[in-house]
Amino acid sequence: MPASLLELKKKIASIKQTGKITQAMRMVSAAKLNQTEKKDKGYTLYNDTLKKTVSHLMSAQIVDHLKSENVPVNSKNVAKLDYTNVFGLGIVSDLIQARSEVKSTGYLVITGDRGLVGSYNSTVIKNMMGLFEDSKAENKDVKVLAVGRVGAQFFKKNNMNVVYENSGISDVPSFNEVLPIVSTAIKMYLNGVYDELYVCYTHHVNSLSSAFRVEKMLPISDLDIGSEEAEAHEKLEYDIDPDIDTALKSLLPQFARSTIYGAILDAKTAEHASSMTAMQSASDNASDLVSRLTTQMNRARQAQITTELSEIIGGANALE
Repeated sequence: MPASLLELKKKIASIKQTGKITQAMRMVSAAKLNQTEKKDKGYTLYNDTLKKTVSHLMSAQIVDHLKSENVPVNSKNVAKLDYTNVFGLGIVSDLIQARSEVKSTGYLVITGDRGLVGSYNSTVIKNMMGLFEDSKAENKDVKVLAVGRVGAQFFKKNNMNVVYENSGISDVPSFNEVLPIVSTAIKMYLNGVYDELYVCYTHHVNSLSSAFRVEKMLPISDLDIGSEEAEAHEKLEYDIDPDIDTALKSLLPQFARSTIYGAILDAKTAEHASSMTAMQSASDNASDLVSRLTTQMNRARQAQITTELSEIIGGANALE
C-alpha cells in the first residue's frame, strides 16, 4: 500500500478516536448540565421566597417608621427614605443603603477553570474589558474578584487590580463550597474595599444559548419595596421573634450570599451547556472529516488498482 494510503488510514483511525473522546466529553457535560439545572430550579424557588420575605419585613418596618413620623405611605416617600433612619446603624442599613460617593467599583467575574467550552470564557472576558473601560472613563477605581482560573490569569496578565481570586470550584457546586467566596465579597464591601459590587457571568438561557449578564449585588437594591408592598404588610401572617430588625440582620446577609451563589450556579450551568455544544460540534466535525478522508482514500485505492491493472494488461500485451 502506498505511503499516501497508509497516512490516510492512520489519519482516519486517529480522528475516529478523537471523535469518541469528544462524544464521551459531550455526554459527561450533558450529565453535569442536568444536575446543575435541577439544582438551579430548587435554588430559584428558595431565593424567590427569601426575597419576598425580606421585602415584606422591610416594607413593614418602613410603614411603621413613616407612621411614627406622621408621613403618608406612598411611593415617593418610600423612595426618598434614608434607611439609616429606619434601621439604624448596623449591617442592615450597610447592605441596603447606597453610599453617597462611589469611588471604587468591585466586579466579581465568573469564568471557567479550563478550555474546551466554546466561547464561554472569551465572551465574559470581552464584555468585561468593555465594562472596565467604561468605569475608567468615569474615573472609578476598578477592583476585580476573579472566580475561575481562566479569568484570573487573563486579568493579572493585563495588569488589572485583582483583589481576590478563587479557582477549582466543582462542576456542581454546593452552597458550603462557595460560601468563602461570597463571604469574602461581602466582607470586602463592608470594609470599604469597594463602594458597590457587580457580579458578571454568563446566564444560562437553554442548552443552545446563553447571555452575558451584569447584576448589582451590593448594596442590595433588587427588593420589591414600594408603597403597595408597604401598605399591605399588615395583612401578612408573620410571627416574628424577637423583632423585625433582628430577623433582617440574619436574613439580609443570607439573601446577599444566596444571590451570589445563584450567579455562580447559573454560570456553571451555562458552562456545561457551552461545553456540551462545543463537544457535539467537535464530534460532528470529526465525523465529517472521517467521511471526506474515507472518500479520498477510496478514490486513491481505486486509482492504484486502475494503475496496477493497466500495468498488468500492458505487460501481457507486450508478451504477445
